[in-house]
Amino acid sequence: MKKSMVLGMVLVLGLTTYSLTQLTEQPSVALAGENKTASANSLQEQLRMLEASIVPQTAEETVQLWAKAVQMRSGALQYALFTEQAKMGAKQSLESFHWVTGASSPWVEGYKIVSGPETAKDKYEVEFELMTSTGKYGTDRAVVGVAKVGNQWFIQSVAPASEKSVGIWNTPESINEPAIEKNFITMKAYNSTIGYHILLPQTVMDKIKVEQSTCKNEEGNPPCVHFSYKDAVANTEVPLGTVIRLSTEQEKLPYYQEHPFIKKIGENKQGTFYAIYPSEHPYAGKEDSAEGKEWLKVLEALQSRIGKSIPTSEK
Repeated sequence: MKKSMVLGMVLVLGLTTYSLTQLTEQPSVALAGENKTASANSLQEQLRMLEASIVPQTAEETVQLWAKAVQMRSGALQYALFTEQAKMGAKQSLESFHWVTGASSPWVEGYKIVSGPETAKDKYEVEFELMTSTGKYGTDRAVVGVAKVGNQWFIQSVAPASEKSVGIWNTPESINEPAIEKNFITMKAYNSTIGYHILLPQTVMDKIKVEQSTCKNEEGNPPCVHFSYKDAVANTEVPLGTVIRLSTEQEKLPYYQEHPFIKKIGENKQGTFYAIYPSEHPYAGKEDSAEGKEWLKVLEALQSRIGKSIPTSEK
């Protein structure tokens, strides 16, 4: 009887020990969750500390730093300078564009404060100098409202100074592109008879020859619009690119399905449009010449606009 009791106790102790061993050897799900939460809280705390250390103690320094952030296209730095209420209104848009503001073209070359609180209480007007690859693009202006919290100054509002403002401080979706074309540069249109339309700055169009014909080197000889750079020094025309219009049937041909150089840029009722660009720099060995650099700038301007005038909903 005693032996049975002892054996039973041993078995119970053995099972208990085994169970405890198993539990201690397995990672705790709850503990892992707690560690993740603690890590996230630590990062949030670190971010708050960094943001707090960035905000200046004078209103003008805060506005200057905000303007610098606009030039850097840093939505994260702009956000750090906002009041809590301003952050609530800006966070979703900034997150959707990965905290990047402004545009690749035009970009901010410089900035300056042109007026301060003496003309409007707690408001500053900031002027941004805009540039593109083809040169100066004009200026953009913002009215920046500031507020003092503790011993620091924060941005509480940003608004365009006039209807002509581009809003270069905004995320790309909110930049006023029509204002760019209407107020900052003279635009010139080219309308083909094949349903293709393009709008380019006058300064760029003056350096381009546009010719409509057919692409004899492509299968089916589709209608095309050719763009060439007018080299005034060599008195010649250097290819920039070609827009091809393909029918639905032509698009399905293996030749175009496997074409290595065409890129779709849009479509309308008259067909689908593709662009082809030179595979090599035509000024090879002389890329740094005045003509080589200008050819590249004109090409970049053409590429940035070549598909913007083709509505995709008309087909």
